[in-house]
Amino acid sequence: MKPIPGDDLTNDEPNSDRDVDASPSDLSTAGGADDGPGWMPAILAGTLLLGVIGFVTCGFTTWMLFQKRTELVIRTLRATYIPSVEQSFIQPEEKKATLKHLDQFVDDLERGKYENWQAGGVMTRLIRLPVFQWGDLAAVEAYVQNDPSGFPDNAAKEFSRLRRATELNDATSIDFDYVLESVLVRDDSLRGQRLMDPLTVESVNDVIERAKEVADRLGVKDQQYTDIWIDKIVLREIDAGIADGSL
Repeated sequence: MKPIPGDDLTNDEPNSDRDVDASPSDLSTAGGADDGPGWMPAILAGTLLLGVIGFVTCGFTTWMLFQKRTELVIRTLRATYIPSVEQSFIQPEEKKATLKHLDQFVDDLERGKYENWQAGGVMTRLIRLPVFQWGDLAAVEAYVQNDPSGFPDNAAKEFSRLRRATELNDATSIDFDYVLESVLVRDDSLRGQRLMDPLTVESVNDVIERAKEVADRLGVKDQQYTDIWIDKIVLREIDAGIADGSL
C-alpha cells in the first residue's frame, strides 16, 4: 500500500519547525513577569529602623526634660507664676506672704538645694492650687459685701466652704475655674484670663450657686469657716512637695 501523502503518524523524525530551541528572552516572556519580593524587605527594614530612631529620640527627649525639671520649674515660676500672683486680687498681706514663700523656694532651687523630683513635685502641687482664683473669689465676695441686697444670705458661707475645701486639699484650680466661669473673661495676660469689670448681679449669683454646688459635692460641712489663708496653704504644699514629691 502506498503511503498516504501528509500522513506523518509513523514518521519518527523531528519536525524542524516545532523543535527549534527557544531563546532566553522567549522563556522569560513565556514565564510571566515575576520579579519576586523585590523591594519589600528593604521597605520593612527601613520602617523598622525609623521606628527605632523615633523611639530612641523620644526617650532621649523625655530623659533631657526629666533631667532639666529644676531649670524648667525656675523659669516657669519666675516668668509666669510669680508675676501672675503679683497681678492677682489676693489680699495684700496674703499676697505678700505668698510671694515670700515662692521667692524663697526659687532661691533654694537656684542654689541647688533640692533635687529634680522635689522641684517637679512642688510645681505640680502649685499648679493644682487655686492661687490666682483665690483673689478672684475675694473680689467677688467684696462685691457682695458692698451691696448684699441682691444676693442670698448664705453667700459668705458658701465662699468660706469653698476655701475650706481647698484647705482640705479637695478643691483644685479646676473647681475654682468652674465656680468663677461666669465672671472670668479671656485676655492676653500671662494667666490668659481675668475678672470681668464691672461685675454683674446675675454673674455673681451664679458664682454663689456654683460655690455651694462644689462644696456640697466635696462633702464640706454646711457651716461658715474663718481664718483660711492661701499663703499658709501654699507653704504647706511647698513643704509637702519637697518631702513627698507630687500628689
